Amino acid sequence: MRQPRLRYAVIGAGAGILNAHRPALALPEVDLAAVADVNASVGRQRAEELGCAFYGDYRQMLAETGPDVVVIFTPPFLHASMAIDSLRAGSHVLIEKPMAVQVSEADAMLDAARQNQRLLGVFFQHRFRPEVNAARQLLQQQVLGQIQRVELIATWPRPDSYFKLASWRATWWGEGGGILTNQASHNLDVLCYLLGQPTRVVAWTRRLLHAIETEDTVQAMLEWSDGALGMLHISTAEADRPERLKIVGTHGSLELGPGELTAQILDVDMRDYQVHCSDPYESPRARPYEVTWEESTGDHVAVYRDFHQALLNGTDLRSDGIHGLEELELANAINYSSYNHREVLFPLDQLDYATLLESLRQQNN
Repeated sequence: MRQPRLRYAVIGAGAGILNAHRPALALPEVDLAAVADVNASVGRQRAEELGCAFYGDYRQMLAETGPDVVVIFTPPFLHASMAIDSLRAGSHVLIEKPMAVQVSEADAMLDAARQNQRLLGVFFQHRFRPEVNAARQLLQQQVLGQIQRVELIATWPRPDSYFKLASWRATWWGEGGGILTNQASHNLDVLCYLLGQPTRVVAWTRRLLHAIETEDTVQAMLEWSDGALGMLHISTAEADRPERLKIVGTHGSLELGPGELTAQILDVDMRDYQVHCSDPYESPRARPYEVTWEESTGDHVAVYRDFHQALLNGTDLRSDGIHGLEELELANAINYSSYNHREVLFPLDQLDYATLLESLRQQNN
């Protein structure tokens, strides 16, 4: 049976991230009608490569091509306005992370999606990693018991040349942050995907190596509504394993990394152990727990396919705008905590954060 095709348009076709999307834009469900970019020479070249029309003005492209889906690759400070324009034009939207610079913009984008009855998706492809979903299943089945401790360490080494690729990188006006609103978006999203959004955060941000306006390193302490406590450390100024996420519960623990997942189960749940163990020095024994997972690409293609299923068959989006807002709110809250030297309770006060962000922008003009 022939798959229905969806008429696509791309805003920001000159972005380097386009290369990661090329396999998805070649899917049989995708009919790429046009691309837009303010850089005409690069935009036209991309249009020729992709075999579609080119526009220098994305609004004209929306009006003339009427796409079913608009994909946005532009710098973060343009995400909210372009997504809202696209939703109001009647298109569904898929947008690169972060979905916006600050959580108030994300709220406005979600409002536009609801008012126009359109889907808003965010490219959090790490949600589709098979090991991540296997870990999520363990947590949903409460195999680990009640979660007690969460530890996340991730490094994304970047040289100074990376930040010189574009004037908006690691600036308050362009990204609204450094590693928090760029690379760490994926780590924060996986954390929220597995455990839900924390309810409290205390954080420190630092600029350890790079000559940038914003942070290259973040350290935070987290608390969840069920009492679980956690910490995270994410940096572009360090070289270490890309990702280590450890989750410890009363009945076992798991460790997650790229392409890796191990788990162990205790012979007795700690809640029973502390009541019934008669030996004051005996520790519960642990045994490996066999983990299996389904095949998944965990890449941009998986996000597109999930989006197509939602559009064509009415399934739930695995990575929608609400999830994008949760991750962004956590990133904003970490910055707010660091600059105000205090803990932050969720939901984050959007007006207070907007005031802080404007102050940081003014200081770096």
